Amino acid sequence: MQDCAQTLHALGPTLFERLPQAALLVDAQGHVLAANRAAQALVRGGDLPSDLLRFVPSLAMGRALDAGEEWSGEVQVGSGDGVRPFDAQLLQLGVQVPLQDSQGADGARFICLLQPSPVRGRDGERDFRSMADAAPVMIWLAGPDRWCEWVNKPWLQFTGTTLDEERGNGWTQVVHPEDLERCMGIYSTSFHARQPFVMDYRLRRHDGIYRWVLDNGVPHTSGDGRFLGYVGSCVDIHERKELEERLAERTQAMRLSDRRQGEFLALLSHELRNPLAPIANAASVLRTMEAENPTIGRLREIVERQVTRLRRLIDDLVDVTRVAQGQITLIKEPVAIDTVVRGALDGLRTKLSAAGHTLKTEFPKEPAWVDGDALRLAQAVSAIVYNASIFSRDPGEILVSVQARCGEARDQVQVRVKDRGQGISADFLPHVFELFARHDAGTAARRPGLGVGLTLARRIAMLHGGDISASSDGPGLGAEFVISLPQVASPAATTGSRQKPLVMVPEDTYRVLVIDPDPETRDVLRLQMELWGHEVQTAPTPEAGLRIARSTRPQIVLCDISHPDFEAAELLEPLRSSLVGMPVFFAALNARGRHDDDEARALEAGFDAYLVKPLRPENLGRLIHAFATRTT
Repeated sequence: MQDCAQTLHALGPTLFERLPQAALLVDAQGHVLAANRAAQALVRGGDLPSDLLRFVPSLAMGRALDAGEEWSGEVQVGSGDGVRPFDAQLLQLGVQVPLQDSQGADGARFICLLQPSPVRGRDGERDFRSMADAAPVMIWLAGPDRWCEWVNKPWLQFTGTTLDEERGNGWTQVVHPEDLERCMGIYSTSFHARQPFVMDYRLRRHDGIYRWVLDNGVPHTSGDGRFLGYVGSCVDIHERKELEERLAERTQAMRLSDRRQGEFLALLSHELRNPLAPIANAASVLRTMEAENPTIGRLREIVERQVTRLRRLIDDLVDVTRVAQGQITLIKEPVAIDTVVRGALDGLRTKLSAAGHTLKTEFPKEPAWVDGDALRLAQAVSAIVYNASIFSRDPGEILVSVQARCGEARDQVQVRVKDRGQGISADFLPHVFELFARHDAGTAARRPGLGVGLTLARRIAMLHGGDISASSDGPGLGAEFVISLPQVASPAATTGSRQKPLVMVPEDTYRVLVIDPDPETRDVLRLQMELWGHEVQTAPTPEAGLRIARSTRPQIVLCDISHPDFEAAELLEPLRSSLVGMPVFFAALNARGRHDDDEARALEAGFDAYLVKPLRPENLGRLIHAFATRTT
């Protein structure tokens, strides 16, 4: 081609007209000065006067013209709106070529050789752009130099711009300024890597309003693998984007509501534990007095029964919030699931018999093992069986079975609980494990419990890597719940029972200081320990306790740390200083439950033990035994 340019320069315009290849003479500004016969025939079948020929160079070709450099790529040639794409090669002539034609022009600096695009010929290009203009989405084309070459009519109608305004980098003028830098980063990075991209941004509509659009771009190549640029489409997603933002706000509000609900339940359980503690301790004191008065024994049984019921409700509230917030700690070890189930059922047999239900069990010949917390798993099984009992209208049979299943991914142990009760309707079945969900709301007042048992059971199963499913054939046809847990190999040797016998209170007596803001709790603890022969002093505040400690020099200090403003270190340091030279056992009492953070904070501050209120007599006895063991 360079030889052709040199020959043209030597022989002049006559040779230019006779060139068999379509050619244009172009000046340094990109204006067409002349088109030979082959070029006119190629562009418009020979019916285009050369003086009407319009040449639309790309931006990359424009830069080559300015720099006086050779270039190859795609250009648009035609007249009026009838421009068409052609593959072009721009060659420098070296010096101006004088022309003797009707235009009277001279000064040709370049010759531009044209040929039909091998990929986008005249008919194919016309069909593509016709279809693109009729498409319900905005479509754009970019060349290998990253500049925009063309956009369809829906784009122009949306933005209210012209094609010339959009070409090159003009399309960026209708992108929201806050989104432009991000979009250009994605666009440039993807273009450099020649990888597809997806991005969303706000595009200015013809009325000046910015609307969110989703832009998808993919690399475009020729049949021989030559990179031609990118083709992309934009769709208006403004309504969807607004809906997503509203959903995000709603999700954030729900998370805040869940957090506040958890905080409320934690506060509620704390406030309920405070009056429950002295009631439970008072009942234990009554036990020592009932031998002389049988009436006291009957009253004590009523109180203990109701305290047990309240304690179970409070424990459920505490557990379900702690599990939901990920604050529960499992003490895992290999356990035989049939042993767990038997233990859970033993605790329910009295209630089931009182309701007239018959319990039927099926266990495998060989025990199936899981890696889990035996107490928590028993809690989950109890919740499922108890739920089956309360939703059986008439006394009936409850079947509990343990099965080992071999699956494709892993072996599982399944605990199945099937009843013949009132069943579950199809519309409620998806909600059966939701917190506080109550089936048959019209009779909810007659059903015991808070509606948290199934929620807690499922979350315990999930913490063990399993799950619980529910099924029912419909109202009146019973229901079945299946607890599925990962099975583990049987341990080589059993470690025996981990349960410890109840520790008896030592015969020795000690000086005890109780620091608790609740007067009834102080009185009950004092009465309990005085019945065991101990010398007990009480104080409502740490300051008052410090004054008493300096005079009585206690050997055991029980201190309530439930108040949020209480700092254990501020109390322990002066107490230890005042009691230096003698062994002292410090125990922290907390009415908020067994929160890992509270326990860790108390032990780190220097407490020797951490106990949860209400304080049961056996736990109090173990505490005194621990002090006695340490000092002997």
